[in-house]
Amino acid sequence: MRKGLFPLIQALIFWGINAAAQVLPANGDSLHYRLIGFSVPEQSGTTTYKLEIYAFNTNITKSLTGKPILTQQEKTNRIIATVPAFGKRYVWRVSYLRGTKPPIKSEVYSFVVRDNPYSNSEVSRVDVINAATKYKDMLVFFDNTRSLYNMQGEPVWFLPQIPGVNDTGIHVVRDLKLTKDNTITFLTNKNVHEISYYGHVLWSGPNDGKVSGKTAEQYHHEVTKLSNGHYLTIGDKFVPSERVGKPDTASILPTNKGPQTPCGTLIEYNAKNEIVWTWNSCDYIKAGDLITHFNAFYLDEKNKVFYTSYRNIGRIIKAEYPSGRMLAQYGYDINNDGSVLMGNIFSQHNCNLNSDGNLILFNNNFKMHLPTAEREKDCVPAVVVFKEPTAKNKTLQRIWEFKTDIDTFTKPMSSGGGSVRELDKGDYLVCTGLPGRNFIVSKDKKILWNVVTWQKEKGEWKPASGYRISPIRKEDLPKVLFK
Repeated sequence: MRKGLFPLIQALIFWGINAAAQVLPANGDSLHYRLIGFSVPEQSGTTTYKLEIYAFNTNITKSLTGKPILTQQEKTNRIIATVPAFGKRYVWRVSYLRGTKPPIKSEVYSFVVRDNPYSNSEVSRVDVINAATKYKDMLVFFDNTRSLYNMQGEPVWFLPQIPGVNDTGIHVVRDLKLTKDNTITFLTNKNVHEISYYGHVLWSGPNDGKVSGKTAEQYHHEVTKLSNGHYLTIGDKFVPSERVGKPDTASILPTNKGPQTPCGTLIEYNAKNEIVWTWNSCDYIKAGDLITHFNAFYLDEKNKVFYTSYRNIGRIIKAEYPSGRMLAQYGYDINNDGSVLMGNIFSQHNCNLNSDGNLILFNNNFKMHLPTAEREKDCVPAVVVFKEPTAKNKTLQRIWEFKTDIDTFTKPMSSGGGSVRELDKGDYLVCTGLPGRNFIVSKDKKILWNVVTWQKEKGEWKPASGYRISPIRKEDLPKVLFK
């Protein structure tokens, strides 16, 4: 072989491999999303990258003879675009525009966007009652349909079937949300997981029963990835019932039956699935999880405190991290002995802090600790902001509240589910749980977005109950799509 020719061939082969690796989506890909990050190799001298997408028609050559269904130009070789529909095949290429020079066209690629089995006209729909303007470019995960939606109520991504990860039932996925690392965490009725946008499994809980004492941990309600890369979730630990003792809860609630009582726990894992820290609610509340219904937590990493939520007894516990020492109890002081700071009676899902450091709750207002006839009195759910006690004021103060009876499209009653999350300061993204309503409300109590989710059951449309919703901002998308 002529001297110098072999290195040239090597370079060409390497460039070809490298170029293929930079093409996204890869030729022939089958996608579970129509919000797509397109990527091609960079070309020096290129001023604009022009993406052209065509509907597939018989073959690739014939597809290119029609007009593009989407054309988009960017200054970089990475372009984010949304194709029109699930269940379609598309053809695409990129033109490298170089000022007055003739454009260079990339190879032609094709991909398929699979049908979305959870969000289609035969299964579910999202009705937009009040359109978004301020947040028109945001995206929202709905766990009740395993899908990510734009603010027009259109699905753009769904959680695919991943062997060994998720089940087939539509309502078994909870707490779908974006992490600080721009990955996605969620839990099923079997385990907790972290995946990429593309469905690659990055982490799964060990689910080995080391905390519960059973064959599995029985994870429930929530999983959160912390800033140090650890994972915090809720489980149950089964302890001898005599250890729990007499509950400080209402006698109308169920009692701990049998030789063992499930106690709600917090479990912190590192990326190697090693247990870093645990906390047992039965050490602080004399009742098991069947009574208390431990359903949410929030770790304030900066101030080293955490909050845990117990719907059935209408209580929030604030504790020191990592010692676990209880600092305060908020909610319903059932024994009337001053041990619980009762700023309000609530029955809540979700607890976290807003940008002012105040406690925010989704108050289902369905008082499980009261007799049935009294539970449904004045039970309109609400978003509530509380100021915690200070040295001068030792009570929990309700400083802001917004009730969810905003129209007549759904009933304003929710005994289960619900979440609230601050967006910009004072704006809250809200899921109301069972009624299927989701909305954004501003600090001055204006509705900035309002939708109702529906599901078809035996040919009839009914409100689709949700557990939580969570956002993805437009500015986060490049980090989500191009990792």
